[in-house]
Amino acid sequence: MKKHYKNEKGIVLPIVVIVFSIMLILGFSLMNTTDSETKINKRDEESKKALQYAEAGYNAYLWHLNDDVNFYSIEPDKLDEDTRKLVNGEAIEFRDGFYKVKVEKPSDTDRYVKITSTGWTKSNPSNKRTIVAKIRKKQFVHQVYVSENDGSNIWWTSGDECHGPYHTNGVLRVQKTPKFYDTVTYSDGIDDQVRTSNKEHVYLAGEPKKVEKLGFPKNNEDLKKWAEKDNMVFNGRTCIYLDGDNVKIRNGNSKEIKSYSISQNIKNCVIYVEGNQKNEYRNFYDKFDLNAANVFVSGTLNGKLTIAAENNIYITAIDPTIWDMPEYFTDKGIEYYGTKFNGKKDGTGTGSEEMSALDSEKNIYTRYALKKNGGDGKDMLGLVANNDVMIMHYGWFKYKNENDLDDESYQYDWVKEHYLFWYRWVKVPKKIDVAPKDIIIDSAIFAVNGGFGFEDYDIGGSKGHIVLWGNITQNKRKEVGTFNSNNGENITGYKKKYAHDPRMFYDYPPHILEPTNVGWEVIEWKEIDAHLH
Repeated sequence: MKKHYKNEKGIVLPIVVIVFSIMLILGFSLMNTTDSETKINKRDEESKKALQYAEAGYNAYLWHLNDDVNFYSIEPDKLDEDTRKLVNGEAIEFRDGFYKVKVEKPSDTDRYVKITSTGWTKSNPSNKRTIVAKIRKKQFVHQVYVSENDGSNIWWTSGDECHGPYHTNGVLRVQKTPKFYDTVTYSDGIDDQVRTSNKEHVYLAGEPKKVEKLGFPKNNEDLKKWAEKDNMVFNGRTCIYLDGDNVKIRNGNSKEIKSYSISQNIKNCVIYVEGNQKNEYRNFYDKFDLNAANVFVSGTLNGKLTIAAENNIYITAIDPTIWDMPEYFTDKGIEYYGTKFNGKKDGTGTGSEEMSALDSEKNIYTRYALKKNGGDGKDMLGLVANNDVMIMHYGWFKYKNENDLDDESYQYDWVKEHYLFWYRWVKVPKKIDVAPKDIIIDSAIFAVNGGFGFEDYDIGGSKGHIVLWGNITQNKRKEVGTFNSNNGENITGYKKKYAHDPRMFYDYPPHILEPTNVGWEVIEWKEIDAHLH
């Protein structure tokens, strides 16, 4: 028999309502979830784009640095409107968003370009992403000393001082107790005869490390193109005296000394000398050949200049445009007019701190470029020879009488040479010692296929020190003196005091040569929460 229940029909409606409510709730939940996921996806997409735009700002600035390594030093009013906005930290529109960039150029103690870039989208300007990158371009002048080959028997020894980063592509040779105040690197190998107990006193910034080689260029011909723009290409023997902003030049066998203003006449800041090439001479007087592409230079520089020679460059301490017999030293070598250097920022470093002083907070040895004589502290010189850059030792110039076939372009005497029953007059070059006791060289020196050294280094007595502020880059290291292997004392020539010009971490002599494997190294890359506003 079939059973019937009361209110059977009334049960269906509540069930339908409950089911409908559940479905409605699930639907709203699904809609909310979908909407939330959409918003999350949109925010995520905007965040990714913001990061891309921040990276675009970094790349935009890097493009300018690749075009001009000193881009960060260019005055904004010399730039076009869009580039000026970039360097002034204004918002730059990019795709459907913006970026702005802030750049901190290297300093005497912080050696890297720091680029901060913030990006955001137009649709959500509050969702910003910011990156910070520390970069540095490989440059020879980042070191106080660079060589392709350090020679087979040339050593760093007691009394030698290297105040700045040091690198050789070849084999580093060290004995006794020289002092390296900064990083020391090599590529091929090391012959380290420093006693273990002395190493911490020799390598003050840590022991030498093996690194990648720096690629050397084949020649300096690229500099000629810059000199041609100002008609500053000379042929044959060229004597140059730096006299502040003026450059006095006596070329070939000329009796005339011409004067040029760097700021007015040499806008591209390069002088180039071409002619015959011969990097090594048998006799000291052969360098005076009127057709040789040799430069002789001394004086005081006010400004920026690069001097390049197709053959050799000789540094003197006497004005080489004056060809009378030298009676005294007119200069200390090559100095800057408005720039001086010291291990301490206030310029009070003396003794061992005159060239490097310990910064106890950063635990590094520091060097500073300071202003003097009311100058701007921006003087900078490059000396770039295809072959050698030498400190001149012997001989001097003379005007050659071109109508006299027996005359010469260097100082000489006629000496009576006696024989058994007769005699003859013989022409004897005057071996005048023109190398000073201690010589100052403020410059970046580049000997592309040769080296930096002291002419006839093993003849004569001790000459004191070479005090160099700048950089030495050479293909093959040359000698500047001889020393007693037992005690390291100087016998002939010079001892070395080489200090890095700290400005060369971020500023360089005009159009100075770069490594063939040049490129920007990313030292640090990170994202930060502190955005540019």
